[in-house]
Amino acid sequence: MTAGAAIGVDLARSLVLGLGADCPTAAALARVMEGRQGNAVDVHSLADWPTGSILRVAADFVTRGWLSRTEAGWLVGPRQIPSGLTSFLDGASAMRATMPDGGMATAVVTMPPSPSAIWEVLPATGLAYAALVSTKDAFEKLADAAANSFTIMTPFLNDEGLVIALDLFRRTHAHRRCLIFRRAGSARAAVDRAWANLRQQNVEVLNYTLPVEGGYETFHAKILLADQDLAYVGSANMTAFARHSMELGILTDGRAARVVASIVRGVERIAVPLGRRP
Repeated sequence: MTAGAAIGVDLARSLVLGLGADCPTAAALARVMEGRQGNAVDVHSLADWPTGSILRVAADFVTRGWLSRTEAGWLVGPRQIPSGLTSFLDGASAMRATMPDGGMATAVVTMPPSPSAIWEVLPATGLAYAALVSTKDAFEKLADAAANSFTIMTPFLNDEGLVIALDLFRRTHAHRRCLIFRRAGSARAAVDRAWANLRQQNVEVLNYTLPVEGGYETFHAKILLADQDLAYVGSANMTAFARHSMELGILTDGRAARVVASIVRGVERIAVPLGRRP
């Protein structure tokens, strides 16, 4: 994009989908950056906005070249922010405020390997399929979005799936990293084999398998959570996504994400920490 170029359709869509509930914070940061090309800005001066939201917006702006991280702080540039960015983000914020729950939902899918019968027929169902986001992209978005905490909650794990989970934990900047699984079958064995790598990444490992009369209280939900602001809920397991299966889920923010977060935080309270390898 040329310096000072106007916002096109593709960029507009990317901003709305990428920033989500952080659009108001993004508008505030864009306003601070106006007319300061090449100069330092203090992103933490936005005292009215949550720290996690500020850091996510700053990271987004870095990927777009509008902001650079230095040892001393943040510089505006190297690319100039688009003309009308602040006004656009103000409008996006107002649009989101009119939504019933103040949030958005995106369909997330894993397709079977090509040639896939379902992928071949999707175009005949209408244009909506073009908005599908891949599971890999959604999971990476969650890892990138997390500023304070990043949680993976999956009942099923194998060695391949733990490689994926560890890659996400390495990718995130969140200082608190949590893996919740259930102590059954191959999942515990996979965790034991990866224990050194999990500890190296400072991952807190929790077992949600609680004995009750006649069995166990456990879970089947698959959830990824960035702070309490962005959540994935769906069918994708950390087992290399079952190579010949279609997996489907929803990536959501706003009120729905906060409800998911309350459930996950509850699980974290009752699940048993694995403090050491048995």
